[in-house]
Amino acid sequence: MKRGHVPVRTCLVCMRKRPRVELVRLGLDAENGRVLEDRQAKMKGRGAYACCECLSALRLDRRMQRAFRNRAREVCVLNVPHLE
Repeated sequence: MKRGHVPVRTCLVCMRKRPRVELVRLGLDAENGRVLEDRQAKMKGRGAYACCECLSALRLDRRMQRAFRNRAREVCVLNVPHLE
């Protein structure tokens, strides 16, 4: 059976490439520069991805700034296990 296209994304922390469904999307709240989890992928604008295991290691570094085009001011990601 033909499966079709599987989108692949790279984790911001460990830089491993994984299918998009295995990663958590991060979005930017443009008003105050907070990087937040976007589990439903509904936030507007650019997004970045991180492994569930890597969420605790997220920090405001060059990779994060590049992903959000230097608009990120703080990381506000909860360390909640991926529930599906």
